[in-house]
Amino acid sequence: MSKKRRRETSAVDTQLVEIYEDLANVEEEIRLKAAQSLLLKIAPEASLASGQLHEILRRLIRGLCSGRKAARLGFSVALTEFLTQLLSPNASHPPPFPISEVVAVLKKETHIGGNVSGQEERDHYFGRLFGAETVIKSGILFHDRNGFQCWSQVLDLILKLAKKKLWLREECGWILHCAIQSVGRGGYDSKFVQQIIDKAQENGIIKTPEGIALWIVTSLEFPQVKLPQGIWLNENPMHRKEKAKLAAILKETSSTSLNHNGSDSTFFQNGVWTPKLHFAWDVVIGRVFGMQPLKSSEDLDLLSFWDECVDSRYNVGLLMLPRSFILGNLFTDSSSNERKYWGFLLFQRALRDVPAPYFYIIFSNNLMRCLTNQLASPERYLHRLAEKSTRSILQRAKGDASVTLPALECLLTPPKGQINFDQATKTKTVDKLLSLVKNSSLRDLVVVFRKLILRPGTQDLKAAAFRRQFLADQLVNVIRLRLSNDKITSTSSDVSKGFQDILSLFANLAYFTRTQDHDNAERSEDPQISTSSQDMFKSRISSCLTQLVSRSFSPAFFAHHVVYKIHSWEKLGEPCNSSVDAYDATGKILRKAWKVLKRIHLKDQSSDLKNKPILLAFKLLFSLAILEVYNFDVDAVSILEEVRYCYCTLVEHKKNTQGGSDVLVEIILSFVAKPSLLFRRLGQQVFSACVSDIDEGGLQSMIKVRNGFIVLMTNETISGQQEMFDRVDDTDGDDKSSDEEEINAINYTAIDMSAKEDSNSGEDSAEGSDSKESSSSEIRDDEQESDAELVAFDAKLAQALGTRSIENDKAANSDDEFTDGDMNDEQMDALDEQLEKVFRERKKAMSKKSQKKDAKETIVNFKCRVLELLEIFIQHQHTSIIALDLLVPILTTVQSTTSTLVSTKACGLIKTYTKVCKRKNLCDAEETDPIFKILEKVHNLATKDGSNAYTSSCSQASLLLVKVLVAQDRENLRRVLLIYSKTQERALLDPQCRVKISFFSDWLNWCSSFVKTTR
Repeated sequence: MSKKRRRETSAVDTQLVEIYEDLANVEEEIRLKAAQSLLLKIAPEASLASGQLHEILRRLIRGLCSGRKAARLGFSVALTEFLTQLLSPNASHPPPFPISEVVAVLKKETHIGGNVSGQEERDHYFGRLFGAETVIKSGILFHDRNGFQCWSQVLDLILKLAKKKLWLREECGWILHCAIQSVGRGGYDSKFVQQIIDKAQENGIIKTPEGIALWIVTSLEFPQVKLPQGIWLNENPMHRKEKAKLAAILKETSSTSLNHNGSDSTFFQNGVWTPKLHFAWDVVIGRVFGMQPLKSSEDLDLLSFWDECVDSRYNVGLLMLPRSFILGNLFTDSSSNERKYWGFLLFQRALRDVPAPYFYIIFSNNLMRCLTNQLASPERYLHRLAEKSTRSILQRAKGDASVTLPALECLLTPPKGQINFDQATKTKTVDKLLSLVKNSSLRDLVVVFRKLILRPGTQDLKAAAFRRQFLADQLVNVIRLRLSNDKITSTSSDVSKGFQDILSLFANLAYFTRTQDHDNAERSEDPQISTSSQDMFKSRISSCLTQLVSRSFSPAFFAHHVVYKIHSWEKLGEPCNSSVDAYDATGKILRKAWKVLKRIHLKDQSSDLKNKPILLAFKLLFSLAILEVYNFDVDAVSILEEVRYCYCTLVEHKKNTQGGSDVLVEIILSFVAKPSLLFRRLGQQVFSACVSDIDEGGLQSMIKVRNGFIVLMTNETISGQQEMFDRVDDTDGDDKSSDEEEINAINYTAIDMSAKEDSNSGEDSAEGSDSKESSSSEIRDDEQESDAELVAFDAKLAQALGTRSIENDKAANSDDEFTDGDMNDEQMDALDEQLEKVFRERKKAMSKKSQKKDAKETIVNFKCRVLELLEIFIQHQHTSIIALDLLVPILTTVQSTTSTLVSTKACGLIKTYTKVCKRKNLCDAEETDPIFKILEKVHNLATKDGSNAYTSSCSQASLLLVKVLVAQDRENLRRVLLIYSKTQERALLDPQCRVKISFFSDWLNWCSSFVKTTR
């Protein structure tokens, strides 16, 4: 029996096995380390035999055919370095095998033989493609004498593969495109490029997107290469007359045309759609952008290219265009989602390099419509791609500020764009672009918005008004955003000039009407700006000035700029006609005011620092008072006269100051009484500047009004409102008020309420919380009052109908049956009269309730404004003896008001007074008797019933007066002790005295502290 011969096993290089394994690893770092280990393995010092190197070559090429992990990436890198190290002319040793052997091994190992699966077939095709690319990248074909012959063989491998498998054609074309660039960078012979063009022509690749890319790169880098004749006009695919053929090839639409030599030429689709752009588009777009501006009339410009290849600027549905043109457009209604996908990719690609002057071209009509529709709903197929397109716009704007304004104009300008683009697309693209506008471009931005406001792209008046309001709000947001980041420090800064242009635009639109100018349509409006839109622009001026008064270097600068522009336009009369009719009496007052304002402006330019604040205050007063005259405010003319009187009294004629302070305070109070945040800040600014000129009479004007009525003690009722503002009671008229009067009252209430909410928007959070607490208690009272009114109304209604009320109906026996007979006409008429009377009384009661609520809010708002002015006075003039006279009215306000908000503000004012009055900041009084009288009044107020906060404020005010008295003379402490002892005696013996123990504990604590500091 014969024995089996043992199988001989060859030695296995385990190190190479590990290297091959690591070359297929998904981690790039591991693959690169494996390639480096392989190079060390084949180094000359290793002295490997030719057969071993040949086996490594074969194994590396076989690895390219593997679809395992990242094998193709790792083996291609290793093969490139392997060929470069062994066969390059810089190698230290002669090559172990010729270059032709490399090509032969590539052909053999990537050849498909026998019956193989589809996956294995694709792996071998990819292996051949990667292998050919590796051989070209290594550069070994450009140095060897037999390299050109091998070059031809490699090209045959690539082009035959491209012709056989259409889904590989783009990759094959990309390899050839890179090969041409490698020849150019290396400075090699142009015959290599000539061979590529000839082979591409032979294999029918020249009339494909890949062929266009090869043609363009060859003509740019190798003009000496002979290109095929008769393919393109003048051998230029970018010729203006070749745009239709160029578009058909790039978009791979089936079409037939005649070559310039008379033969038919047919271009077929690839057959496979890919979610990425063909690299030929990038080459063509780069070429188109590189030719802008055009150097030759024959070249294809950007506009023609975009119209033909991407999206027409015309509405194809309204034109009799060829069917091939309509099918080729990527953004028509009939275009598939796949073609729109390509269109968005082309748009994103163009955004990277399109010059700013040509930005409007790529924002074509159909593209903008498709972009808006896709952004509007996340359920759209291309929603995410559309979002990426908007991010591309913002990314380009961040890197290049010059395209920000063109992008905004394209997105907002009808009919391509939409003025409310952000609202329609539910994005913040326009807001973000506005934030990217440079300060130096603000004036150009105003020019763009002016065009849009004058011509909003619609003839519907309501739609035009809405669009104009939206644009105005955008400009207001521009001011608000800039002010939140920086503070204006100069009139000549770019920000300041931009703000001036915005205010000038609003003023021109609000106070003037433009005549139709057919010769210059951009200066005329279409449609005409309505009265409501003019009022809206006036309110936007107020909003802008509200922001600028408190945050600019000069509070009066921008307000003066507005009225100055209005005045200058009135003088010119062209091209606008003023919408303000200056009557004779008003005109005289305005002329006088303008003269005074001009003098103030001249003094402001050259005045010293001491006098400048009061000049700026009056400059602001005059500017806003004049603006109110143009707004047809009923009190504006009288206020303007009073402002002029105050200025002449307090500034120009300082010797005669009697009455000037009183009138100034009256003017400031009239401004802060308006439900506007702008006038509230105006009053504070002016009062702060003129606070040093406020005398005792002016201070009393803040507390008392006509007939000696105390402001801070005004009842928060309708009668209190009438007494404070001299209003006539309109509630005693005819009971049968019409429905129209009721509707007007309701509208007035709504407007008044919204304005008050606007004026209170800047309050502190603490004040807001106090307001909520007070409003919650008031709401509960209103609910109880409403319930009682409903019960009374139900009773009257039941009496009129002859039925039981709801309460009586519940108490009635459920077994009782209600019967009614048919009513005759007389009974029906009588019932109608009774019902009409009941509902009329109900309507009157509801109107009364609304008026009470409005009156209370008006009084509370005015008291808060007065307290804010008093706080400014105390902070600046706390060392003045007249400031002590404010303590009693403030404490009386805390004790008498029904509003928690007013009480909190008044208590805070007392606390602020005590804080600013330190040892060295106490007032210096010549006589102490008035101070003792104030102290006695404070103690008298402390004995009245009140909250803990009220008692604490009384105690703080009392101790403040004690500090002032002791600072004058320590002996005054004896009289102070007597006053405190009398108050304590009343607390013990008088049952009507409601003083709290904390009032005396605060006094004892102060005494203890005083003893410690004086000893």
